[in-house]
Amino acid sequence: MANTDILKALAAQRKVSTARQHLLLCTAGKCASEEQANESWDYLKRRIRELNLLDVDSGVYRSKVDCLRICRQGPIMLSYPDGTWYYGCTPEVIETILQQHVVNGTPVDAYRFATTNLL
Repeated sequence: MANTDILKALAAQRKVSTARQHLLLCTAGKCASEEQANESWDYLKRRIRELNLLDVDSGVYRSKVDCLRICRQGPIMLSYPDGTWYYGCTPEVIETILQQHVVNGTPVDAYRFATTNLL
């Protein structure tokens, strides 16, 4: 069995147990150009930090993923655990999602194309 002490320390340092939401952004699929995907990813990282959404109370994580298997009208973003799928996630759309869904708790119907029960 592997020694998990390092993993446990990293999880504690990064406040994994307090995460309330995790945003997964497709960045290497066919749904958007690499340039578009990277611009959206950089924007998402920066705005989460600027909005102080990484703190213990907010607990918002973000991860870059290769492909979410919806290879149209991207970048595609999935919000976990509520299972809200978004398309066309440009920086402008991401800002709307952050303000309306992440901060205020209301999914953005204009860009939502599916909802999946992930729990």
